[in-house]
Amino acid sequence: MHIARDADPALLPALAAGGVRFVFDGPANLRTVALAGTFNSWVGDACMLERVTPTRWTCTLPLPPGRHLYKFVLDDTHWIADPANPWMSEDGQGNSCVTVCLDGTVFLRRRGLRAEAPGVLYRNHQALTSPAWLPDAVVYQLSVRAFGGDFDGVRARLGHLADLGVNTIWMMPIHPIGVAGRRGSLGDPYAVRDFEAIDPALGDEDGLRRLVDAIHARGMRIVFDWTLNRSSVDHPLTVTNPDWFQRDRAGNVMYAVPRRAYFAGFDFSNPDLRRYLVDTMCHWVERFGLDGMRFDDSDITPTDFLDEIRAALAAVRPDIALISQAYDEFHHVAACDLTYEGGTREMLRRVAHGEAAAREFAQYWNESIYSFPRGALRLRWLEEKEQPRADAVFGHDAHLAAASVLLTMDGVPHILMGQEFGESGWRDWTVLFDDWRLDWSKFDHAAFAHFSALVNLRRRHPALRRGATVFIDGLPDGVIGMVRSLDGERIGVYANLASTTAALPDGMGVPLYARGWDQDAGSLDAHGCLIAPLR
Repeated sequence: MHIARDADPALLPALAAGGVRFVFDGPANLRTVALAGTFNSWVGDACMLERVTPTRWTCTLPLPPGRHLYKFVLDDTHWIADPANPWMSEDGQGNSCVTVCLDGTVFLRRRGLRAEAPGVLYRNHQALTSPAWLPDAVVYQLSVRAFGGDFDGVRARLGHLADLGVNTIWMMPIHPIGVAGRRGSLGDPYAVRDFEAIDPALGDEDGLRRLVDAIHARGMRIVFDWTLNRSSVDHPLTVTNPDWFQRDRAGNVMYAVPRRAYFAGFDFSNPDLRRYLVDTMCHWVERFGLDGMRFDDSDITPTDFLDEIRAALAAVRPDIALISQAYDEFHHVAACDLTYEGGTREMLRRVAHGEAAAREFAQYWNESIYSFPRGALRLRWLEEKEQPRADAVFGHDAHLAAASVLLTMDGVPHILMGQEFGESGWRDWTVLFDDWRLDWSKFDHAAFAHFSALVNLRRRHPALRRGATVFIDGLPDGVIGMVRSLDGERIGVYANLASTTAALPDGMGVPLYARGWDQDAGSLDAHGCLIAPLR
């Protein structure tokens, strides 16, 4: 994670007549420079910059309020982050960031944001009030087919999730999948051919209802994954309601995001389309008693439409929770309860690999907290559907140390199916394009015990879910320490992401949980963790 430090102000995105001005300085032999981002669906030639000197290029775009991710495209080939803007996205994909405030001014996250000196978005905006159950959630994302085969198979494995201790299941799309342009034998589950139906390979309405009832009977919640801004290219609506879709210059239905020819992009300027989608979502929530919805690629969806969705779904179910697959500060104001927060994963990775000091993790946490609206909840993850396994990112033992931070932090932690038992076949969501299943035969019992202990410890101690966070200074290199406190309870959390043993200070009570802790020596093994009340 790179946060803006000293940069040439003339090269940074800035407010200008007509919108936000972007500037690129590069070699004189460049032929073209373009700007691609969430504001133009990542189309590499939609916004061409003008050359104003032999090495400088510029453009001005009218951007709506919210977070925008972008890259420069050089000579139609090379996609690079903005060299002048060190604020990089938290999604692990190396995109540059800029946020446009409601008054049109430009916000760039900077060093030094903290409680005493918060950013303008923290000062000016309060996050919407989320349902009371959400801050206590631990979210587990699964594909019905990959996890259990069908609805009944998932229902049979709910005991595994109960033992793990998770209390919120995020179920990936269960709709029929498009056939035209299909990749793999099954196709992309996010290429929906019918928003009102269930893929018969997964079961029927009765099977889904039995599953939802069983989830609720265990005191768990269920979140439904919704593909928000597109359908499959062969969805019947493209024929019956052609004016609901984006068109290319030749008049063909299209989706602007590159390399996604099997999608048909919605045209959200059409109020009838919006009404249809909202009504359909409300129908699913009401009919099956869903507790929440997660919106795919909501970073390229108009925020005012997200606001409409929130108002309609809350009228059906007042305690509904909405998850936005975006890093947009303004999604918290009126629409969504959770936005993605992958910066934790990236900073922990850097600490584990010796690329950053542990104090930089604390700096990042402060800069993230105090650049978002007050009270904003973030969905924190080490794995998510577009990323590889955390074992591949960290190494196995360092992943377990990172998990001890994730599951004792503020926010809402997220676990991807199989992460908790060391499943290694996952690459990213494209494995689901074929009949891929979790390999339950390769079950790492020690990894599962570690995850289960942490999740259940979080459940038993409200300080680990809702408590204040203070980071501990002066610890050995690679050790992250924090104190979580609530209503008189103070819990110390220490995670050693380094590959060497570390000595810890005195003052801890009997451990609530430890891995690699030598009480007599006061030392924590490489990649060990210690969670204990503070005396």
